[in-house]
Amino acid sequence: MKYSVIDISSSSISLIVAETEERKTEIIFKDRMSVSLLHYLDGKLLTERGAEKLIDALREMKDKSERFGVRYCYVIATASLRVIENYEEIVRLVAEKTGLPINVMDGKTEAFCDYVANLYYASYEKAVLIDLGGKSLEICDLTKGKKEDMICLNFGLLDIHHKFVKKIQPSEKEAKDIKKYANEKFDEAKLPQKEIFSTAVMVGATNHAVYDIYADFANVRGEDGVKRIEYKKFKKLVAHLLGDAERSTLILNNAPEKLYLIGPAAIVLKTIFKRFGVRQIVVSDRGVKEGYLQLVLEGKESGLYYDLEEEKVGGTPRDALEVSACKAKKSAEKAKPVKKAAEKGNKEEEDEKPAAVREEAEEKPAPAKRRGRPPKKKPDEAEQQDA
Repeated sequence: MKYSVIDISSSSISLIVAETEERKTEIIFKDRMSVSLLHYLDGKLLTERGAEKLIDALREMKDKSERFGVRYCYVIATASLRVIENYEEIVRLVAEKTGLPINVMDGKTEAFCDYVANLYYASYEKAVLIDLGGKSLEICDLTKGKKEDMICLNFGLLDIHHKFVKKIQPSEKEAKDIKKYANEKFDEAKLPQKEIFSTAVMVGATNHAVYDIYADFANVRGEDGVKRIEYKKFKKLVAHLLGDAERSTLILNNAPEKLYLIGPAAIVLKTIFKRFGVRQIVVSDRGVKEGYLQLVLEGKESGLYYDLEEEKVGGTPRDALEVSACKAKKSAEKAKPVKKAAEKGNKEEEDEKPAAVREEAEEKPAPAKRRGRPPKKKPDEAEQQDA
């Protein structure tokens, strides 16, 4: 059986396709599109253009899932939609236009999915997981296994850039202000100081972009399939990003879609590494999508999915909004015009059917059409053509 998970984040829309066989799940395909919904905000409302960009991207990811033979497609969203005031309207619009229900996750669940996906690193010495997002930061102690132990901070790199950075990259003065602000937020969240953690596990697209820039700057590559960062070399990278004239070239060559986030990310990471006193830093390839799918398959997390074979929504909603989105999809299907019978004999046959059968046929929504395939003929239409 094949599954896919589409993640709507603050700076991109990403996809994984997984195949399960004999209780083993393997990721067979990954993809990412640079679509930042937060660039299409009018105040705190997502604009019509932003909604169109989201719908177009989801349609493309849905098509890719279908081409891989996926049966069940899940869509998740985190802070990227939580910060949008009209997100309920957006969720319903997506359901109507694409058929895809969106599972909107709270911060604790997002952090817990990160945790579940990276339990392998719990064997590392005093490991802590760090996921830097555009609108939130997740920090998880890998020695603790309860959702309530996960930490999700309600500010992100886009907030930091908007609050402190006047140009594209932060200056040394702005970097000091960012460091002070981050430490204040960490104190409010009661994050531990030194001696608690010694291994930092970096998760998420932005942290991967930071590693790509670091690897280019320090001329290193992952050994034995493990991506590692040396703290001393990382500090030199941060200094380079704050003062060197070639810093933008380094970012553009490795992560152009993260141009506005790399500076704040490097500063925040350096602040966290120093606060925790970490001695080794590794970068993980697994994140929220992998953790969410694992929890769903284990029956520990609920969610709506789109059945690409049956062309319908299934699963268990996480909250009332998802129920509403599902109803919006069904209402849209019911609103589709029904083709009238061309022959009087067909109309008479409809009238002769039992009332209960006619009512059931009227209430049943027409199935959604797949692109590039002819619609399946209904029994009465097939009889009409044979006649």
